[in-house]
Amino acid sequence: MVKDEEEFLEDALRSAQDFCDEMVVVDTGSTDRTVEIAHDMGARVSHFPWCNDFSAARNETLKHARGQWIAILDADERFQGDGQALKARLKPGPQHPFEAVMLNVTNTRLDGSPISSFYSVRVFPNDPRLGYSGRVHNRFGALGDDAPKVACTQYAGLGIIHLGYDPELYIARQKAARSLPLIEATVREEPHNHLQRFYLGREYLLLGRMEDAIPTLVLAYKGILASGHGPLADAATHLAQALLHVNAPNVEILKVTEGALMKHPRHPDLWWDKGRIQIRLGQYIEAADALEKSLAYLAEKGDGQQIRLRHRQWEVSEVLGSLYWDLKSYPKAYAHYQRAFNGKPADTSGWENLLHHLCALAIELGHNDALPDYLERLLRTDKAPLGMFFFHLDQVYQHDGKQAASDMLSDALKRCPRMVSDPEFIARRHLLEPNHV
Repeated sequence: MVKDEEEFLEDALRSAQDFCDEMVVVDTGSTDRTVEIAHDMGARVSHFPWCNDFSAARNETLKHARGQWIAILDADERFQGDGQALKARLKPGPQHPFEAVMLNVTNTRLDGSPISSFYSVRVFPNDPRLGYSGRVHNRFGALGDDAPKVACTQYAGLGIIHLGYDPELYIARQKAARSLPLIEATVREEPHNHLQRFYLGREYLLLGRMEDAIPTLVLAYKGILASGHGPLADAATHLAQALLHVNAPNVEILKVTEGALMKHPRHPDLWWDKGRIQIRLGQYIEAADALEKSLAYLAEKGDGQQIRLRHRQWEVSEVLGSLYWDLKSYPKAYAHYQRAFNGKPADTSGWENLLHHLCALAIELGHNDALPDYLERLLRTDKAPLGMFFFHLDQVYQHDGKQAASDMLSDALKRCPRMVSDPEFIARRHLLEPNHV
């Protein structure tokens, strides 16, 4: 189902070519090269006038599919993995056709860094009794009031990369232009539809409209909490994010998180939010306990729900490293800093502080095997303080002599030219002089 997707459609279709016997594209009013690209890639193209109903358009695509099984993909998504292996497993089960396969969908920025992931129904039998409902944020299932529940299984061998929630891309593509008015209309017509109200608040948050996002998410959170139905954890984490953005009182944000934890006591994102707020409140021991719980629950398989921290475990460890450093619990600080070092993306901020503390702890705790790697990264990181390098240099001089220290300093200077302007280098420059006694 597409409209004006010339930037992304070709890669989406290419990712499906290896294992899909046919590709069906239904255009809902493109004015760019979308239809031409679809034809060029070998897809069968049909046209469907946009009627302000995503499910109607999605179900139209199903009508044109001729295969025994259907795989669903959006233009800003790509299959990733072994589609042939999944195809070989597709056999009618005991509840056929009321069965489906859920694939892991990873929301990813354009630079390839993951944002979050969750399991979504994407493969199911081609049967008119199955389809989508809801004019926006459509839901898959059996159609009809008395239809049976569809049995869903998760499959990890084939995943989907979704680029549409890259923050800059989302705004630039005006992706909310079609969906936002429909969600607003649904909420007006169904004021007790807390799921759609959450979706509405999330859209406002993505668009940076905090003045609309916060009251909408508050109502969604309270409604889901009271009714017991809906994505409470998601509502709480998004509300906490919005409140943090406007510097709301920490106690207010903590109350939201703790309310959701009463219903979802093993949700990693909720413990992450709680820990961060407790740090802001100066409750450092309690914060450490909350963040440790976040990591522990991240290690659990889970039920496929969306977890923001699934791809950012290093961030929890980095915060815990800093927290334990302040608490003078140095072995724990070192263990978490090591985990952060191994997982932290190179283009994220905070490397200077991480490397400084990591080198200091490796020296203090006598972790000599790992120290060279940490010092190497320290020297290659712009603006990273060099104090720990010079401290270790003095140790080498004392234990191994002038020549070893001279060799170490000379080698480091080649990889870190900025060192020459450091006062500590000037104080040790004599080590490079051959006649020094």
